[in-house]
Amino acid sequence: MRFIWTAAIVAAATVVGIPAEAQEIFFYPARGQSQYQQNNDQGQCHMWAVQQTGYNPFAPPAYPTYSSQEQGYGGGLFRGAFGGAALGAVGGAIGGNAGKGAAIGAGVGLLFGGWRRHREMVEQEQQQQQATYQQQQRNQAYQSALAACMRGRGYTVG
Repeated sequence: MRFIWTAAIVAAATVVGIPAEAQEIFFYPARGQSQYQQNNDQGQCHMWAVQQTGYNPFAPPAYPTYSSQEQGYGGGLFRGAFGGAALGAVGGAIGGNAGKGAAIGAGVGLLFGGWRRHREMVEQEQQQQQATYQQQQRNQAYQSALAACMRGRGYTVG
């Protein structure tokens, strides 16, 4: 059973290949290990590194997804302008000129709606950068664990 499990790991590593993030690491069989043995060791070290780090570079990254409403396509800019126009029209009606009040209110609403949208876009970009940074950190931890395991099995790591 252990042989079948090991063969499955080697086959998966061979078929899937090493992901782009993990391709910067090389192993040299310093004790004359065969290619089969190296594949076997690398598959087992991959499993150990995943267990140690909780990160699997073969799994697709999980980036946050945003609905169209969260991305601002729900009309945040225009919603601010219409809300401002309505409020301005009420204020203008009290002052005797509803049209002028509506125009001023629409301009102010548009301005604040645009400012709010810009702030949301900056926050989303910061979240994306944070997710990318965390992904890189997890990948580095995985590579370190994989390298440690392979060194322990008699490979030179470069």
